[in-house]
Amino acid sequence: MLEAVGVEPGEEQVYLALAAGQATGVDELSERTGLSGPDVREALAGLAAKGLVDIPADPAGAIRAAPPDPTLKLLALRRMDELRKAQTVIAELTERFHAREAWGGAEAVEVVRGARAIAERYAMLQREATREICSLSRRPAVAVPAAENAAQREALRAGVRYRVVYDRDLLDPESLQIPLMLDQWAALGEEMRVASVPFKLMVIDRRQAALVPPDLPPEQPVLFVLRARPVVDCLAWIVDRIWESALPVPAALSEVSDGPLATDDRRLLALLLAGYTDQAIASQLGVSMRTVQRRVQRLLTVAGVQSRIQLGWQAARRNWI
Repeated sequence: MLEAVGVEPGEEQVYLALAAGQATGVDELSERTGLSGPDVREALAGLAAKGLVDIPADPAGAIRAAPPDPTLKLLALRRMDELRKAQTVIAELTERFHAREAWGGAEAVEVVRGARAIAERYAMLQREATREICSLSRRPAVAVPAAENAAQREALRAGVRYRVVYDRDLLDPESLQIPLMLDQWAALGEEMRVASVPFKLMVIDRRQAALVPPDLPPEQPVLFVLRARPVVDCLAWIVDRIWESALPVPAALSEVSDGPLATDDRRLLALLLAGYTDQAIASQLGVSMRTVQRRVQRLLTVAGVQSRIQLGWQAARRNWI
């Protein structure tokens, strides 16, 4: 019972024996407690140091227990003070640990050089994903051409969500391979959009990121794997903002291949932005209101927006009117 305040088990046995009645010497205490003579002497020395026994100078004198109050209370207070100090130290260590973890510890930044090493690390990062990979993709292919990304196929089949924003430069109207490649990824479940992409980036489960610095010589590729939480959060925020403003891939491909809006679409858009109702637009164009609504919905899809107000902003930005 007294171990909590720093009294050892042997010391407690001797103290309880003395609390029941004084003793004439070590032999009597040894007989009453069942402890050996050396163990009793060691216990008495410990109790004396704690102020719990009164050992007389005269060998013939009686050994008495000191009153438990206030001595044991003082020991309890000292132990509580030690516990408070220990709690303070633990709190400081915990704060340091979390600070180190937040910045990635000693491995906050991993630098990978060379196409082969980058390809292997890139594949490993995708295989480590369990929930989501967000990516910005642009030319040139540093180590792994998009069509040959076997690790992505494995991750998609394992249920990892992929959100990829492709750079507009990838949508080459002369190329037949890009639309085919995007169709293949879409069939596997990749969500894709198109925008102007500033650099190549992949964010894995929002806990680490792989960044290819822009404007580096293609013959000297470098990949930075980042784990510092504030940096990863910032990069994930960038991907989210680009994703929100990007066009859906089918609409973007249509825009690239078909060029500006047709005359009928321009006229419909002008009437819409002038505040005409769908019924009034239908009367002006000589079509049904359902046809108007269907054509407006197609314009919303092409612009990559969800509301007619957003459509007006996109129309002005794209010089459609």
